[in-house]
Amino acid sequence: MPLSANAQLIARLFNEVAKGNGQVFWEHVHDDAVWRTIGTGSWSGTFKGKDSIINDIFRPLGRKLVSRQTDVTRIIDGGEVIVVQAKGKNLTHGGIAYDNDYCFVITMREGKIATYEEYCDTELIANVLGDRLSTWRPAEKKA
Repeated sequence: MPLSANAQLIARLFNEVAKGNGQVFWEHVHDDAVWRTIGTGSWSGTFKGKDSIINDIFRPLGRKLVSRQTDVTRIIDGGEVIVVQAKGKNLTHGGIAYDNDYCFVITMREGKIATYEEYCDTELIANVLGDRLSTWRPAEKKA
């Protein structure tokens, strides 16, 4: 069965981001979108509005990681709700791998992302990335 227009769009957005074109992703996020990372650590929480999502999640993430890649392994098409399973392949500035497994539950509204729920290993986040609000960087990888 072919994917819905929303699922096709999500697949395309992940492909564009993997190519380094993050701008197209943000063009398809509502200004009032809500991003929720499940858990209790500093990277977890509910972030409301595109500006908050960028400034409070992605800018700190950019300070921690030198390279980022998230590969989709499965898309479950629910029309307005798209579930994406993915595998991250990331590297910190200190040379430590941060390879998390993800499940994203994405709700679409009018062809754009309205809500984005992220399920992942939050203990791995804490161990490798440290506190979201700190300038801490992990120690260099040992040879």
